[in-house]
Formats: sequence, structure tokens, C-alpha cells
Amino acid sequence: MRLATNIKVISLKSLLVLVIFFEIGNSQNSINNIIFNNKDNGILVDFNFEYSMSSDSIYAWQSDNEWFYFTLYNVFCDTLLLRNNTIYDHPILEFQPIINDKTTQIGLRLKNKVESFEFYEKKQKNLISAHLHYSLDKFKELSLADLDNKKKREFENLFSRSKSWLLFIGAGYTISGLLSDNENNLRVGLSTICLTYLFNKIWSSE
Repeated sequence: MRLATNIKVISLKSLLVLVIFFEIGNSQNSINNIIFNNKDNGILVDFNFEYSMSSDSIYAWQSDNEWFYFTLYNVFCDTLLLRNNTIYDHPILEFQPIINDKTTQIGLRLKNKVESFEFYEKKQKNLISAHLHYSLDKFKELSLADLDNKKKREFENLFSRSKSWLLFIGAGYTISGLLSDNENNLRVGLSTICLTYLFNKIWSSE
């Protein structure tokens, strides 16, 4: 009788363990938040989950249009809350979370198409980072644009300093010409001031 009771207890314990493992295996994870960091050659996307998550449960692809998608299996999210709390800006044009049964899909409409991507599981167990990379041609375009902007800023700074000196010199010649009745100095001073003013107006209008 005692043996039968022990067998029943063991069976109930085994059944309880199986139920617990089944529930754990079928419980859904959830997204706490998503953070975007824009880089020159792409975008970093950090997913923060409620529980530990494997990158094998995330699938991503670039569509034929401007949209890039993440599919997160066995993950739930409050789409309205996630949409309202997620901050994004250019080159991300739209952010669209969609929930389907036990799957969450994150859609990003991007200005630039993604050529490659990879996932990294961070030290924090609940974080996964996705690195989206633009094409190398796009990266070259961005680098050239940055170089042009840098040269433009350097020229603007140089012109700003030169303008101050030219106006100072022009004023000096003008005052000297007026005080000494020297027409040559007066002509040089006024010409310098007028030319500096005109050049500044032309440059500022571009």
C-alpha cells in the first residue's frame, strides 16, 4: 500500500515537472523597448526584452521597397504603447510594430536600403543588438559629403577672420585719407570696405 502511494506521489511530481517545463517552453517573451542609434554607415537597433532571448528567434530581411523587417518569434508587445514610446528620427521614416498570434513584426521604413546585418547578444541577458549596414557606395557618398562640409566650414571660418581684417584695414585707410586729405588712401579704404561687403553678401546668399 505504501509502495503504491509512493508511486502515485512520484508520478504526480513528474507530471508537475512536465507541466512546468511545458508552460515555460510555451510562455511568450515581451519587448520592453527598442532604441535606435544612427551611424554614418548604418543603424544600431537595441531590443530590450522582458526575459532572456536568443538571436536565433529573430529573423530580418530587406523588402523590395523602403521597408526593413524584423520578425520576433514567440514574442508579444503592446503595439500602441511601443509605437508611442519609441523615439526615432531620420533616416528612419516610419516605425510600425505588428502583432500576429505569437509573433511580433517590427517594420522600419528607411531612407537608405540595408545591404547587410548581424545580431549580437549583449552581456545583459535581456538585450539583443542588431547592426544594419548600408551599401559601401552609400558610405562613400556620406564620407565625401562630410569632407565637403568640413572644407566649407573651414573656408567660412577663414573668410570670417579675413573679413574682419579687411574691414579694419579699409576703415584705417578711409580715416587716414579723410584726416590727411589723401585721395589715394581714401579710395583704397572705401574700395576695400565695398568689396568686402559685396563679397560677404554674395557668399551669405549661397
